[in-house]
Amino acid sequence: MTFTPSLAGRVLAGLAAAFVVGVEGARAEPAEPAELVSAFRALSSNSDAYCSRISLIRSATRRIDIQTYILTPDITGSGLIRELEAAAGRGVAVRLLLDDYGSHEAKPRLDTLRRTPGVEIRYVNASQHRGLGRRIEYFLRFGQLNRRMHNKSFIVDDRAAIIGGRNIGDVYFRQGEVKFADLDVMVEGPVVANLTDVFDLYWNAPLAAPLDAIEPLPARPRAFRDPSPELAPRCEGGTEPPALVQSAPTLVFSDPPTKLHARPDAPHAFDPIREQIRREIGAPSQSLLVISPYFIPSDDWVEGLVALRARGVDVRVLTNSAKATNSTPVHAAYSKYRRDLLEGGVRLFEFKPTGEPVEEPDLEFAGLNSRSTLHAKTFAVDGEKIFVGSFNFDPRSVNLNTEMGLILRSAPAAQGVGTYFDEGVRNTAYELQTRKGRVVWKDLASADGRVLTREPDVNLFQRFLLRLLAVAPIEHLL
Repeated sequence: MTFTPSLAGRVLAGLAAAFVVGVEGARAEPAEPAELVSAFRALSSNSDAYCSRISLIRSATRRIDIQTYILTPDITGSGLIRELEAAAGRGVAVRLLLDDYGSHEAKPRLDTLRRTPGVEIRYVNASQHRGLGRRIEYFLRFGQLNRRMHNKSFIVDDRAAIIGGRNIGDVYFRQGEVKFADLDVMVEGPVVANLTDVFDLYWNAPLAAPLDAIEPLPARPRAFRDPSPELAPRCEGGTEPPALVQSAPTLVFSDPPTKLHARPDAPHAFDPIREQIRREIGAPSQSLLVISPYFIPSDDWVEGLVALRARGVDVRVLTNSAKATNSTPVHAAYSKYRRDLLEGGVRLFEFKPTGEPVEEPDLEFAGLNSRSTLHAKTFAVDGEKIFVGSFNFDPRSVNLNTEMGLILRSAPAAQGVGTYFDEGVRNTAYELQTRKGRVVWKDLASADGRVLTREPDVNLFQRFLLRLLAVAPIEHLL
């Protein structure tokens, strides 16, 4: 299988070239004696990511454990719930752990599922109210309810799992108006036991409350009609999950659930994922390549990245452009740091929104005219290690959300990120530069090297809004 990123929209094609199938003939380096090797496969195609989950559910014989920030009862969300209902009906135990802020709209759709024996559903950091009462409670208890369980894991029979950036809903599986370019990995092997341990830790946390206690099951089932089930992706591969094509030492990183009620200014109250990752990767000596949809580096991170460049480390970052982002306040906060990063030698790229068709059928942009947004969260270090998970480079991931992910000690996978930055960004992103002290955008896909002196694809009012939000005192909430 080969990928040749030649059209806008192939944001992960270069990455997939090495990460999905590996460099031709390549294998992971031998592990250290104490390391445990697991098999893995990247899920860069949204349809592949959805159908891999469906195949795992259909193959389950004992238990399914799902932890996610967002579950929406739309076409793909309801389709996955139907599969869980079928699995529970044949005796498979189901544990569903959801964040209340991101998944509260799914509660009516879960009535049938939670009536089935063997099914347990818990919500984390839940409000006890709906409608106006919910909004009032968020205002009165904002400091607590503003925290999010942002983790995403999908574990079946303690033998296989999916970890990455995708929640469960149409935008994550490319069915809605906004298409998310995202990345997960499916893993098998010893790492799955570690992921199950993380799930159990959150499942038993004090802030994880049974849905029946939050919202008692109505005596008469509420009417809920699944939206257009015929439009859900057709997953005809049966119950056999896709083959895993690479292996590598794999490490699990996760915030503890106590972060949901710890003070951000009490750094020793828990061991945050940021510090766990920092200890693992150490100080990059050759390269640090970052893909993050929400990138707010703060003064400390700017200083650190510029210091890496001063030592000769290749530092490159891809995030969303103003037009591609689904969070204008985040982009506005990030924009304050662009010039300092660029003048310090860091190379910045901003993802272009696209509705153009592409040739690879697994990317499924064909016939879609709506814009897309980058949602993958990954970074590679020295061409040797790669992180995939839910962690963004922003204050929310550092201080407010709980996050998780994997580090794979796989040179082919890490080098796949380098392949994307070397080749794929040419057709999927602008490269930012400074000219006469101003930030400009170089259109890498244009034959004449066109340079834009204003935020691409946004109008005068939108540029004014970005400047206004950039000075608003809200960065710590983003």
